[in-house]
Amino acid sequence: MDKDKFSTVNTIYIEGEIEDIWWYFSTLEGWNSFLTDVATHSENKPVIELGDELDFIIGELSNKTICIVRRELDEIVFWDRYKGLLPDGTTKIYELHTAFSLTQVNDRLVKIIVTVDGYDSSEIMQWIRECGEMGWRQTLFNLKCIIELGLDLRNDIFNYPRIGVINYTATKEQLEKSCSKFNGNYLLKVYPNSPADEAGLLKGDIVTHINDEPVETYYTFVKTLSSYFNQSNNVTLTFVRSGQVINTEIQLTYDDQFTGMINPKETPLELVEKIRIEKSQIKK
Repeated sequence: MDKDKFSTVNTIYIEGEIEDIWWYFSTLEGWNSFLTDVATHSENKPVIELGDELDFIIGELSNKTICIVRRELDEIVFWDRYKGLLPDGTTKIYELHTAFSLTQVNDRLVKIIVTVDGYDSSEIMQWIRECGEMGWRQTLFNLKCIIELGLDLRNDIFNYPRIGVINYTATKEQLEKSCSKFNGNYLLKVYPNSPADEAGLLKGDIVTHINDEPVETYYTFVKTLSSYFNQSNNVTLTFVRSGQVINTEIQLTYDDQFTGMINPKETPLELVEKIRIEKSQIKK
């Protein structure tokens, strides 16, 4: 894996005072205002201080994190210990460091840099890295909308239609092995009873186009799926298998098993896990 694939960096500029924007990253109420569904403090304190232990839940993703660096109005860093609940009810546990750096560029503009490191060279972490980079891109955009426009769009931004796979940008070696003339997304996992499963997709396929639109990277894959939000659920998906280019019709889904749009306040993740395991074992 390339060295730059062990970390991600996202940058955004937001109109506002640095004190106001710092509040979102340094308090539990702030986190709940733009990203987390549930944020709790081990000592029930509202403000996050150095050494504090926190529990964040974002849909199907839980995070037991510790604040390891805190410089007022400048930088806050967390040691994240994630537990991701996957569509088949299995879980993936991993650790990352996430740093938030704030700079007041001028009287009304603040620069925010989010740096995440700790990824390894495994295939599943390649997906988590690209998924995380896109997630922070979406999250920072939502934060900008909240601060500048008063609009919390997180449910719309994250609830784009899915096909029920784990995918990431195909490597040069994977493209050569599949004899694909096009760049695309490598399918690491096709979940049982998902739209992709029902359409005949298999692990190792390279998805190259959606409705004739190239999806050369994970970013363009998600961006293209997002463009069908609240539109037709049926698309033509093009993939390569052993050098053969195949077109198949696929029905996009908003099922929370694949979108991850769980409300943990209403449905405990333990129950969601049980339900997903049962659904994955049903043969249609």
